[in-house]
Amino acid sequence: MKQRDGQKYVIKVFEAQWDEHHDSSVKPFFEQLKRETSYIDIEFNKRKTQHDALYKYRIFQTAEGLRANITEKDIGVGKRIKIAYFACHGRKGAICAVNDISRTKLKNIVAKLTSYDGLFFGACDFVDKSTAKFFLDNSPHLKWIAGYEKWTPWLEGTVNDLLFFRLLLKGSFSREKVNVTWDNILRPEDAAKNLYFTYLPANDLTFSLFYRVKKDIKSTLMDNKREFNYFISQLPKELLRKY
Repeated sequence: MKQRDGQKYVIKVFEAQWDEHHDSSVKPFFEQLKRETSYIDIEFNKRKTQHDALYKYRIFQTAEGLRANITEKDIGVGKRIKIAYFACHGRKGAICAVNDISRTKLKNIVAKLTSYDGLFFGACDFVDKSTAKFFLDNSPHLKWIAGYEKWTPWLEGTVNDLLFFRLLLKGSFSREKVNVTWDNILRPEDAAKNLYFTYLPANDLTFSLFYRVKKDIKSTLMDNKREFNYFISQLPKELLRKY
């Protein structure tokens, strides 16, 4: 596997209260993710990980609170690649908290930040191509935006998000005990594309990572659909007739 020398991550988790009746949180899931990725390296690779992530967890309820959290100085992270993960409800044009935050307000918060590589929204109904383009056009330092275009069940969406980060941190998909290894994962878009095969609900959940290519923006979900349609087109017509 190609080594991503020096490419390490800081995953900053920003979570809003999901509702007033439950104390649901993604925090223990990310704590387990850290333990899981460490276990993989020690147990199978017999070496320390080159991509051990640092995690930071913050709670926000307003635009002002989120601005204070996302702009705080991170000490001791060196040249690690920084990813912001937003855990909250969403709707078209806004993420939800005690006071909802419109995409315009959110754009104004992140537009001047230069330390974040990408934004991942674990929120329903918020990230489509229009929203991704809105952020990427106004935030030249950002390389990608990820999230969901439609409503997403909480647990299925959280599992999807965790598997994305697991693929990104590990750098490959493998089942060592049964000798199964898939493509190397060098970039966030590679992790997203692999996710459609390792976690099939990602397709139905309309999860997509929008990333820059020259003067355009591409979607991993659309990439996957094109590749699937091409694969189908190459199958013998006799085989297709049976189905």
